[in-house]
Amino acid sequence: MVKVWFLAVAVAVDAKSIFEAMVEEGKSRSRHATWHAESETALNAHIALEYAAGYQYRALAAFANRDWVNLKGSAKAFEENAKEEFEHARELSEYQQKRGGLVELKALEAPVHEFAATTDKSDARVAWESALALEKRVYDSLLSVHAVCGRHADPNCEDTIEAYLEDQVSAIDKLARYVADLNRVGTDGHAVWEWDREVHE
Repeated sequence: MVKVWFLAVAVAVDAKSIFEAMVEEGKSRSRHATWHAESETALNAHIALEYAAGYQYRALAAFANRDWVNLKGSAKAFEENAKEEFEHARELSEYQQKRGGLVELKALEAPVHEFAATTDKSDARVAWESALALEKRVYDSLLSVHAVCGRHADPNCEDTIEAYLEDQVSAIDKLARYVADLNRVGTDGHAVWEWDREVHE
C-alpha cells in the first residue's frame, strides 16, 4: 500500500514538472513553433502602421472639415477610412494573440495636418494624393509581413495577410481614380466642390 502511494506521488510530481517545463510563467500556451519571432515582430510593426494610418486619416478628415476648406464629402470619407484602419489594427492584434504572440504598441508620430493647394493642384487633390501614398505604404508593409511568414513556412499567416492585401489593392485603385478625377477638374474651386459633393455625399 505504501509502495503504491509513493508511486502515485512520484507520477504526480513528474507530471507536474513536465507541465511546468512546457509552460513557463508568462508564456503563451497556444504558441506553435511556426509562429516565428520575426513574424511576431513584423506583425507588430504593421499593427503600429495601421494605427498611424488611422491617425493620419483623422488629420485628413479634420483638414477637409475646416470651415474655409469645407470638403464635407472628403471629410466623411477620410473619417470612414480612419475607422477602417483602426479596425484592421484591432483585428491583427487579435490575430497576434491567437498565435501566441505579444502585442507591443509604440508611440505614434504626429500626422501631417496641412494639405494646402499649389499653383497646379487643388487642396483636395493634395489631400487625396497623400491618402493614396498612405494606402501604398500600408500595402508595402503587408507584403513585408507576408514575405516573412513565407520564409518561415507559415501558410496560416500568409492566408490571413492575403485577405488584407486584396482590400489594399481595391483601395489603391479607388483612390488612384479619385486623384485622376481631381487632376481633370484642376484648381477650379467650384468644380472641386462639385466633385467632392457628388462622389462622397
